[in-house]
Amino acid sequence: MKCPMIGITVSQKKDSHGLNAAYLPSAYAAAIRDAGGLPVLIPNEFPLADLKQLLESMDGILIPGGGDIDPAFYGEETHPTVANVIPERDALEKALIDLAIESDKPLFCICRGHQMLNVALGGTLYTHIPDQFKTKIRHDQPSSVSPSNLAHEVVISPDTRLASIMECNAARVNSRHHQAIKEPAARLAVTAYASDGLIEAVELPQHRFCIGVQWHPEGIRDIREHGNLFAAIIAAARR
Repeated sequence: MKCPMIGITVSQKKDSHGLNAAYLPSAYAAAIRDAGGLPVLIPNEFPLADLKQLLESMDGILIPGGGDIDPAFYGEETHPTVANVIPERDALEKALIDLAIESDKPLFCICRGHQMLNVALGGTLYTHIPDQFKTKIRHDQPSSVSPSNLAHEVVISPDTRLASIMECNAARVNSRHHQAIKEPAARLAVTAYASDGLIEAVELPQHRFCIGVQWHPEGIRDIREHGNLFAAIIAAARR
């Protein structure tokens, strides 16, 4: 059986010479590989005019985590904590999400990707949770904490694709983000919340597979319900 090709966008870091270098934590590609897919990395420099051609050769798209989206992209004021903004990545992912939805390609969006899905469809974000959303949950776990640390619980709405895939109505998740969905895009259905009311997952009804999650399932994919998410996009990409 042919292995589905899953395109994964990447971030950027400066190398030792101060030059831009493509960057992606290996866990994303490994999660796709382990689920039976072929990970293909898409650089920020990919020409937007040729994205349609690229998408025709892909069986699905994964938009991963990373730095912040430019607040101007969704009409909000900036904040002193906004960091690692890459305009080329913002533009690339917005165009890629639009094309994937238009062509009904499977689309899985994680953390920043979940936020970009919302922004691409017209939603907004909290630019810094601690200053703009009342909560006792530490959503921005520090880098010293293991990526597999389960920080809090999310409650999953029943009768949603997410609940069907994860086979549960609540799950413990890791958490490493200081921004989150504020106003969800009209086309998206909210499918999970943290106990403080913060939006943790969305999906696009009627689409073959379009799911966004705020946590990082690639870091806890050995837990069945989170590993199921990668199996699900591969299964959707085979159809």
